[in-house]
Amino acid sequence: MEYASIAAGIILLFIINKFILAPMRRLVVNTVSGLFLLYLVNTYGSLVGLAHVTITPLVGVIIGFFGIPGVAVVTAYYTLM
Repeated sequence: MEYASIAAGIILLFIINKFILAPMRRLVVNTVSGLFLLYLVNTYGSLVGLAHVTITPLVGVIIGFFGIPGVAVVTAYYTLM
């Protein structure tokens, strides 16, 4: 009986990790790497003709979901606008 509870707990932890914690880790990594790259674009982008990108909640969500490609799209949008 005790082993069944331990097995159920391990399975529950595996499910929580698979469906909740792993996507959250990826979102945090994408957000941190994207905001760092956006900082570099805002700091040194004027040297190559890129526009300054204002950091808004919408830009943060785009960068969080898409990561570095999201930074490229947002930067291109602000540059071409």
